[in-house]
Amino acid sequence: MDLNAYDFDRAATTRAHLRTAAVTKAPEDIAAVLSRPDTPDELLSASFHVVNDLNSLHGPEHGPVPVPSEAADTGLNAEIDVADDPACTLLYQRVLLRGTAELQQQTLSKTRLSELWPHLSKDLPEGVSEVWQQRFPELGAR
Repeated sequence: MDLNAYDFDRAATTRAHLRTAAVTKAPEDIAAVLSRPDTPDELLSASFHVVNDLNSLHGPEHGPVPVPSEAADTGLNAEIDVADDPACTLLYQRVLLRGTAELQQQTLSKTRLSELWPHLSKDLPEGVSEVWQQRFPELGAR
């Protein structure tokens, strides 16, 4: 790629438009994260969602669970066992990053999220884990 031909001004303008659109549609706590200059582009282009109530998470606590299309790509089978910590952590990370609040309610278990949080949160973008912990301090207390 010839960097001399790359239009950096246009890329910066596009990123600014992405940020404005993402911030405008987001709740205040998420908008604050998306407003930061170091916010990864993946969060600006897709934003992220957080449930309003941790008790609304009614996903299975054990047994097999189908992997939703929003979380499916390499590294996960079409179905995972919730008791398999590495697979469940990967699924939860993807649902926290890509899933709507409704998908989070259907897929995530409050109990499993709390159990996995200490390791799971380390691999999330900082702003995502920060918003979850601000809304639900009990996650960070483990």
